[in-house]
Amino acid sequence: MIPQLRRVLLALLAPFVVVLQFLVRVFWLGLNERSIFTLPLNFFVNFSPVFIWLLIFKNAGLIPKEIRPPIHVSLAHHVEIAMFEVWDKPVSSLAALVAITTGAWLLYTKVFQEKTEKIDDYSLESHSSALLTLFSDEDFEMIDYESPKTPAAFVPPDFQDHSRFGPFPFLPRMTQQDAVNNATAINRRLERHADTNYRPYNCWVAAPPALLGASWLLLNLDASLATPITEPKDVLAWFSYVIGHFCVPLFTAIWLYVFHAPGALKCFGFALGAQNIAGVLTHLVFPNAPPWFIHKFGDDAPADYDTLGYAAGLTRAKFSIGTHLVNDGFHKSPIVFGAVPSLHSAMAVLCFFFVCYYSRWVFAKVLLLAFVFCQWWATIYLDHHWRIDLFLGLLYAIASYTIFSKSLMPRVDNEFAQARLHYDFNKGSTMGMRVFRNTKIQNFFDPIA
Repeated sequence: MIPQLRRVLLALLAPFVVVLQFLVRVFWLGLNERSIFTLPLNFFVNFSPVFIWLLIFKNAGLIPKEIRPPIHVSLAHHVEIAMFEVWDKPVSSLAALVAITTGAWLLYTKVFQEKTEKIDDYSLESHSSALLTLFSDEDFEMIDYESPKTPAAFVPPDFQDHSRFGPFPFLPRMTQQDAVNNATAINRRLERHADTNYRPYNCWVAAPPALLGASWLLLNLDASLATPITEPKDVLAWFSYVIGHFCVPLFTAIWLYVFHAPGALKCFGFALGAQNIAGVLTHLVFPNAPPWFIHKFGDDAPADYDTLGYAAGLTRAKFSIGTHLVNDGFHKSPIVFGAVPSLHSAMAVLCFFFVCYYSRWVFAKVLLLAFVFCQWWATIYLDHHWRIDLFLGLLYAIASYTIFSKSLMPRVDNEFAQARLHYDFNKGSTMGMRVFRNTKIQNFFDPIA
C-alpha cells in the first residue's frame, strides 16, 4: 500500500518538480560562469545600441524646432513613382529594376559569394576590422586554445557534468559514456563540415543579395495587394505591424540565446541597434512625410514640427483597447516625419537575415521571409510608408548585417566550433544544452547535432 501511495505522490508532484528544476537551472546555468552582478551588465552591453536608439527616439522632441531641418513632404512620393510605377514612369522604373538587380549581383559576387579556401587557411585576422578592437574575448565569452585547429585527443568522461546539478529528474538521461559518444560523433560531423568554414549548418549566406534582387518585384506585389480595404486585411495588418514588429525581434533574440552559440545574441543586438541608430538619425536630419500626411493634407501641404502623429489605417482595427493604445502612441510620437527609412522594414529584414544564417530549419527561414513580405504589405496597406521607405529600410538592414556578419560573426562561429572540438562544454554549448545537459533532450538545442 505504501509503495503504491508513494508512486501516486511522485506522479502528482512530478510536474511541479520538473518546473522547479527547470526554473532553477535556467537561473544558475544562464549565468554560465558569470556572477549574478555581471549577468545584468552583460545583458546591458549586448543591447546597449538598442537602448541608445530608444533614448534618441524618446528624447527627439527636446531638440529645438528652430534648428531642425526642413521637412520633405512630397520627395519620397515622387521617388516612389519614379522607381516603382511602371505604367506612369516605365523608363525610370525599369532602370531602377536593372540597377537593383545589378546591385544585388555585385553584393553577392563581391561580399557574399562562398570562398573556396580550406579551414586550415582560415584566420580571424582575415575578418578583422576596426570593430574587432572594440571587443575582448571576455565580451564574447570566448577563450583562446593552445592548438586552435586541433581537436582534443582525450575526452574527459565528466566534461558535461556540473558541480551544482545532477541529472534532470523525470527526463531520459545520458550516461557519461553516452555523453562522450554523442559529443565524439557530433565532433566528427563538425570536422567534416569545417572543410571550408565553421558557419552553421544549412546557412543561407546569400540571403541579403537574394532579397535585394527580389525586392522590386516583392514591393510591387505588396502594393498591388494593398487594395481594396477590407476588415480581414485590417486585422492582419494590425497584427503584423503592431504585434509582429515587437514580438518577432524579441523571439529572434530568445531563439538565438537558447539555440545558438554564445555571442550570437550580442551580434544580433549590436546589428539591430546599429541600424536603428542610423535610421533614427536619418529621421532627424532628413525628415520625410509619410503617405497618410499627403493623403490627408495634400501633396503641397506645409509641414511643421507641431504636427501631431496619426495612426492612419491602424484606426480601422476593431480592437477597442489595443487600437486606443496604438492611436495614443502615434499621437504622442516624438518623430512624426520619420518615414525614410522604414525601421519596421529594417527590423523585419534583419531578423530574416539572422534566421537564414543560423537556422538549419528551412521552415523557419521561409516563415521569416513571409513575415518580411507581410510587414512590407502591412505598412503600405496602413498608409504608413511608401515602397521607397521600405526599400531603404532593407538597405540599412543589409549594411548593418554585412558589417557584423563579416567582422564579428565568423569569430563567434570559430570559437564555438573550437570549444566543441576541445570538449569545453560551457563555451561550446547553448543555453538550452546547458539547462538539459546529460538528457536526451540536449541535442534538440544543439545547432551542430
